[in-house]
Amino acid sequence: MKRASSLPILKTVEGTHHVDVNNKGKEILEDDSNDDEIIDSEKISEPVRCKTIQKWEPTSRGEEFSWGKQGIWKREQINRAARLEKQLKARWAVDGLIEEELNRFRAQYNTAMVPTKLKDVAQLIMPKWTPSPELATLTWLGDWRPSTILGLLCHLAHSSALESVPIEVALPQLINEFRIEEAVIDEEMAEIQANCIFHLPFGPKAQKGESAMACIQSEFKKIHRVITKAQNLRLKAMEMVVKKVLSRTDAAEFLIAFAGIQDLVHQWATQQKMRKGPVCIRTKALKSGSSLKQ
Repeated sequence: MKRASSLPILKTVEGTHHVDVNNKGKEILEDDSNDDEIIDSEKISEPVRCKTIQKWEPTSRGEEFSWGKQGIWKREQINRAARLEKQLKARWAVDGLIEEELNRFRAQYNTAMVPTKLKDVAQLIMPKWTPSPELATLTWLGDWRPSTILGLLCHLAHSSALESVPIEVALPQLINEFRIEEAVIDEEMAEIQANCIFHLPFGPKAQKGESAMACIQSEFKKIHRVITKAQNLRLKAMEMVVKKVLSRTDAAEFLIAFAGIQDLVHQWATQQKMRKGPVCIRTKALKSGSSLKQ
């Protein structure tokens, strides 16, 4: 068996691909469809500038997920920190306003003057700007009773969103302690009043020829001391409520409510004082059952 000649195959290859060396480096490719394509070797040989970009590629899908999750967590952490910063600034502003309000109470409660005349004593105990109904209901030695302030807090805890559980536990004992201190101050004031009565013109010492006014003036400093104790006790109650019993937010709400209640009580007492006309008192008559006007 003779082997097939390979010459036709070589001729086919030579016929489809030849190089013209005289064409200045241009290579001509010919195919059966007679389509010629010219490739410029000079353009191909131009240098190409390459830029290396380093990119971190995780080795696994789990690593890729963990890095993405870490980026999200970092962004959320920054957002949370920004919100906390705003809250801190707001809290610092509230703290400043609360301290400013306490300073106003300190200034008000520390203005008790030393009385030199009887009208000064009356001004300390019963201020002219306080209506009589307010004096009769809430006023104690010139202002609110400390135990009344704490009792108001107890009522607010039941009717609002204050943290009432710790308040209900701490307030009864505090109110009892303040009432004991109020009773001590009341006893001191009663003793001073008894001494003043003792020196009145019709008193036992009036027969000795001593000036009643000169004797009473010796008690003025004692009255000032008692009023100062009462004012300090009021301030102590306010500071204890704001700084120790309540949180900052609840303390701000309490101060707002306290100012509003004081204003409402004052307005009600003023309206009661401004009422004019005869007072009608209903009495039980023996026979007719009619009303008696005075």
